[in-house]
Amino acid sequence: MEHRMNVIIHNYKGIHARIAAMIVFRANQINNQYGVYMFIQKKSGKQKIPITSMVALTSLGVKSGDEVTLLCQGEKGAEALQEMTQYLSGQIEIDKANIDEMDTIIENATLTSEKIFESLSNGLVVVDENNNITTFNRAAEIITGLKRENVIGKKAQEVLEDSKLHVVLKTGQEVKGARQKIGKTTIITNRTPVIVEDKIVGAVAIFQDISEIDRLSSALESVKELKERFHNILEHAHDAISMVDDQGIITYVNPAFEEMWQVQRQEILGKNISDTFAQDVGIEVLKSGKKKLGARIQKEDGTKIISNASPIFINGMMKGVVATSKEVTELQKMMEKLEAAEAKVKYFQEELYRKDKFDEAFQRIIGKSGSLREILTIASKAAKTSSTVLIRGESGTGKELLARAIHQTSEKKNKPFIRVNCAAIPESLLESELFGHEKGAFTGAIRRKLGKFELANHGTIFLDEIGDISRDMQVKLLRVLQEREFERVGGLETIKCSVRVVAATNKNLEQAMLQGSFREDLYYRLNVIPITLPPLRDRKGDIPLLAEHFIEKISKRENMTVKGISKNVLGLLEAYHWPGNIRELENIIERALALGEGELLDEDALPGYLKSENTPKTVELVNLVNGEVMSMAAYEKQIIQKALQKHKSFNRAGKALGLAHRTIALKARKYNLISEE
Repeated sequence: MEHRMNVIIHNYKGIHARIAAMIVFRANQINNQYGVYMFIQKKSGKQKIPITSMVALTSLGVKSGDEVTLLCQGEKGAEALQEMTQYLSGQIEIDKANIDEMDTIIENATLTSEKIFESLSNGLVVVDENNNITTFNRAAEIITGLKRENVIGKKAQEVLEDSKLHVVLKTGQEVKGARQKIGKTTIITNRTPVIVEDKIVGAVAIFQDISEIDRLSSALESVKELKERFHNILEHAHDAISMVDDQGIITYVNPAFEEMWQVQRQEILGKNISDTFAQDVGIEVLKSGKKKLGARIQKEDGTKIISNASPIFINGMMKGVVATSKEVTELQKMMEKLEAAEAKVKYFQEELYRKDKFDEAFQRIIGKSGSLREILTIASKAAKTSSTVLIRGESGTGKELLARAIHQTSEKKNKPFIRVNCAAIPESLLESELFGHEKGAFTGAIRRKLGKFELANHGTIFLDEIGDISRDMQVKLLRVLQEREFERVGGLETIKCSVRVVAATNKNLEQAMLQGSFREDLYYRLNVIPITLPPLRDRKGDIPLLAEHFIEKISKRENMTVKGISKNVLGLLEAYHWPGNIRELENIIERALALGEGELLDEDALPGYLKSENTPKTVELVNLVNGEVMSMAAYEKQIIQKALQKHKSFNRAGKALGLAHRTIALKARKYNLISEE
């Protein structure tokens, strides 16, 4: 039986936290005394709450003068209500004797609230009247990626972009279902003001991560789009396509099917395939659950049709059959067209093979000149063997690039490619560099070191500037080429190696043999497949392609806007004699991109010597000794001296005279000229 009784709250501050704690304390005593359970309800409200719940009691917001209804369940409910009503109707004074119990109730209520906040799966942010964050639960931390210790006490708008809680504090307006982005997370939030005695004292935001919902929504849109595309494909397919479900009911036919069988889809959809097309191959597939290919059907008019049908399985269950059909006569026409196309492809392949017989790796070498294509054809054939290759050519012609292309095209492409610049390594260290050394082999050899030949085992070793090694080293290298074995410096163990050797030089090895500086037997060991790269001045038709390639390469590397190149600049580049070859061209393009302005590379961005070389000059040879012609050596000394005085370095003087840097250096020493290089 439930008892009711109304009471007006006269306490001058209504039921606030401390008073609520005292009411809960007194209600517990009465419940225990009479064996009942009491509830409280605002007169204007519909929901009754336990009067022993401090959190619920405080949330009622009962003020002085408000009327509430007390309800009680139990046999002695009337007596209990009478005692509780009497307690509530007067001025409730704080009982100092029970102050500890009150504090315990308040503390438990606070802890309960905090645990509730922490257990929420939704994020909870509470701010005070100054928009300072006072509560930030665990779910809020997870959703926002922020730590509460970093946000408590701070302004909401400072740590939560677009929180708008300050707007709620100002207007007092509640906001529901607002979408908001926090970093990469999408949330939906409700914002509510906290009002006490008609005054806004704070605001609460409760929010939920809906990123997954957004993702699923997006995925659903993708599925819809995919379904639409699939439908369009079926509708526009040239083959006749039909689908039936696991009961044999026709669920789909495309326009090509309608045309082939002279039917309208609305007449056959929903009918059983056995009743409509008794010869259909799908009937057999429905029974067997196995696909059927190449089934032949003949129409009443004699037209022959080839059909294929496959079962549709979803989660291991057969859900239907899809069939495709095509008229044999049309298939024959297609076969004839296919044969003709294959014949054309074969012809074009043969033509392409004649013009371009090398692997994709060689495509990285820019140029279409006949001399270059012949070289690449030879290199492509050489790559298919394990024979030693000797690449010759001036500095800057791309010898290393060609060596790498040979390696990448060979069967050893997945093995090491080891490069050794023989001219850059001191003579005393070259043997150790090539063959390695044992611990203690010489001063400073504190541990065993593997040589380049060992590192290149089963791969390719590229010996650049092979013409610069000494005769002693030539003997040791010859043994490796002949016997495929060597010993480390200071070692006794003979090491076998299987390595492909590609050597390169810009020296005249034939002349070096005559002079005795290069061994004849080593020359013939290296010169198995000789390849000579042409200098850039002999393939000037490739300069536009190379310039364009370097512009794109450098622009990408330096994050520049790709520029064009004017005809005047191309003309100057093609007219230049290029002593530094492709390397010099790349350097000039890089300089022009760095210094040039506008969308095109113009003459102003080019070095002066390149422009001046194409300006007509008057050359006058001065006779220095009584008007008589001097020896060539005297003229050569004067010219090199003048060039060094003007250009200040071997490199620039060599470019001005069309000679290599090393040649200028040697002749300067020969004539005892002083250079500032």
